[in-house]
Parts: sequence; C-alpha cells; structure tokens
Amino acid sequence: MIFLECFVSLHFPALKSSPHFSERLWDLWCIASIIGIWPRFIEPHLLITSHHTLPIATLPREFDHLNVVQISDLHDSSYLTTHFLRRITKQVNALNPDLIVFTGDLLSYSEMEHQEALRAFLSSLSAPLGCFAIFGNHDYKEYVSLGEDGSYRIMQEHVPPLLKGFHRLFSSKKPEQGREVEEPIPIQDSLKNLFESSGFRVLHNETVQVGSGTARLNITGLGDIMAKQCLPFEAFARVDRKFPTIVLSHNPDSYPFLAPYPGDLFLFGHTHGGQVNLPYIWEKITPLKNKKLKSGLVAMNERFLYINRGLGASFPFRWFAPPEIAQFTLVRSGPIRSSYYFPLLVEEQPKPEVAF
Repeated sequence: MIFLECFVSLHFPALKSSPHFSERLWDLWCIASIIGIWPRFIEPHLLITSHHTLPIATLPREFDHLNVVQISDLHDSSYLTTHFLRRITKQVNALNPDLIVFTGDLLSYSEMEHQEALRAFLSSLSAPLGCFAIFGNHDYKEYVSLGEDGSYRIMQEHVPPLLKGFHRLFSSKKPEQGREVEEPIPIQDSLKNLFESSGFRVLHNETVQVGSGTARLNITGLGDIMAKQCLPFEAFARVDRKFPTIVLSHNPDSYPFLAPYPGDLFLFGHTHGGQVNLPYIWEKITPLKNKKLKSGLVAMNERFLYINRGLGASFPFRWFAPPEIAQFTLVRSGPIRSSYYFPLLVEEQPKPEVAF
C-alpha cells in the first residue's frame, strides 16, 4: 500500500491533490491484490435482514407480536446508488413493519449529495404506527468523530474512519485531530425538513407515544453524544412508565448515560458492526470507546440493546459485516430468538442524569 502511494505520487502528482486520493488509492490496491475485491466491491452491496424475537413483559396485549424494523447509517455519498436504495425499500416493505426507525447517519461528513433521491427513498417507507428518525455524528452542521485522545472532535479533514485506522496501523504520522467539541453542534434544519417532508418524525431528545388508550408504546430519541447533543434528562421527561419504551440513540457509547432511565429495547447504529472484522484491525478503525458494544443483540440487566451494522459507510469497504436491516418481533412472553445474540452481563455504574 505504501509502495503504491509513492508510485502514484511520483508518476501521477495531479491525483495526489484529489480530495478522494486515498479512496482511489485504496480501490487500486483492492483490485491489484484480488483479495480486496470481496470487501470493496461485493460485501458492501449485500443486504442482510436479521430477525429477532424479544419478550417484553409490560407489552400491551394489543401489541403482542409487534413488528419493528430498524435501519441505520445509510451515509449518502457519491457511492450511494438509486438501485441500492430501491433494494432497501423492497426488503423493508416486504417485512410489513408496524413501526420503522432510523438510528442516524443519513449523511456523510454533514453533506447532502442526493437530496431528491433521499426524499424519494424515505417517502417510499411507511408503517401504521409511524416512521421515526434520529441524528448521528455525520448529520449535524459539522462532522464530529472520536479523536486519537478519546475526545470528541470536529473533523475538517473528511477521511473515512476505515482509512484513518489503516493509516494508524502502517504510519507513524498522526492523522488530523480537529478541534475538540466544546459546545453542542447545531442540527441541520435542512435535514430535519427532509425527514419530516418524507413522512419521518425526528426525535431529538424527545419522547412520543404511539398507539391509543391502554395500548401505547414510548418511543424516545436522543441527540448524538459526539455532538454534545445527548440530553437524556430532557429526552425521557415525557416517558409514561406504564408502557414499554423503545430508545433510539446513534452511538452505543451513550448507553451508560441512558442506563438510569426507563427502556426495554435500546437501538443503536454507528459502529457498522466493526466494518472490517479482522482481529485487532476492527478496533483500530471503529470510533467506539466500549468495544463490547460492536454489533448484535446484548441482553443487559433485563433489557435489550441492539447495535445495527448499518446500510452504508462513508467509504464502502466491509469484511464480515454486511449491510443490515434488523427486524424485531416484540412478544409478551417466550424465549429470546436472535440472529446475533450476545448474552453479556455488564455492570452498570451510576452516571449523571445529563450527558453534557
């Protein structure tokens, strides 16, 4: 890889100045190495539906076998195609969901490249109990990510975490750090309007109830922790504890701040399932502090957490982490059934009521 970079820099200097130089270089390596063809050109275009049956004791009788579909991390970019969007629509609608949730990162680097295609895609999804969305770290007015020192930083240099991770593995030079997030990053009104004009309600530190009478369900949506917008005290203020609660939060690192609050099913995205699931490598490229919450279903202290692998990536390269649509069937009683189940018992430490 380093030899290839030197060769291109020497013989094709104009390419070196391209904003997508590192991505084009990676494409060349994938093709030249043969082994890179699968993770770069095949697996990112797979679309796997995972199925999970979860017992929730407080579920109203009318909601027994409630069908919830979660999608996440679409990452609009030059790599996104209308064909892939149509495939997502077809698979989601074929599941006949009662409720659809999107758990953040519709965009890449806070930029919207295909507004009308996104509007058409979101408008093609519907569910009787509604469609709900939250923001991820790519969705605010400035792109934020995890810095080398473990702090949350505003990144001016738009380099995919995947390529940053490989840079750390093979280079002693530290990548750009960006400035630390000191104040909450504002939401993008244009993105909020896009969601809401397409039939999705944005929940930004807010709870709503779906259903009626004695058959209701709380849906709580959090702002993103990296953007200093995760405010659980505000988000859970309207939760009706008589009914079960589904919690939407983009980054699973927010869970310690959410643990003191009511919740039966916590749905996250962000991690892309590790994206490149090779030993040691995935930890270097995944902007996540708690590495136990990489992907799949986690049973934790009589509640469920699910970390979705997402649909896209700012740079499409996946190894043993194919794009995912997650379907949850909520039942009043019965065994746990899941495609990806990790029965971890993680001790929860007391945390402040407000993340920031």
